[in-house]
Amino acid sequence: MYVVADASVFIWGKRPEGELITVPAVEAELKDLRSRSRLHIFEARVESPSSQALKNAREAAAKTGDIAVLSAADLEVLAKALEYGAVLATDDYALQNVALHLGLKIEPIGQPRIRRELRRVQKCQGCGKSFEGEACPDCGTPARKKKRCK
Repeated sequence: MYVVADASVFIWGKRPEGELITVPAVEAELKDLRSRSRLHIFEARVESPSSQALKNAREAAAKTGDIAVLSAADLEVLAKALEYGAVLATDDYALQNVALHLGLKIEPIGQPRIRRELRRVQKCQGCGKSFEGEACPDCGTPARKKKRCK
């Protein structure tokens, strides 16, 4: 069984069962010696995701509305999990949300698992219409993010 690890695995120091894989962006996020050491102690392979998997991850994150809150490292981790059909080890709720929408299994590390799938929408504060983008196309009012259960 493959497990794709987010930085939280190495920060918390809890190794999930299975063959551990991560991405170069996560390796770059690990700043302290203890976290970087765990990357090697846990014998995690570091691989970049394919461009197609990265495209699929971005599209899925856009559909759920989480694209605005996910980092490049998050998208790479998600793409790698898609490539392998792997378990995703992360505490990031936005990342968990997209993974659930994609049918991936999730293993939280130090935080509780996400309770339900959400779809983030933007709602205009002025006229109340839902839209995509930074400002309402009708009246120009800035977006207010809102979460909705799936």
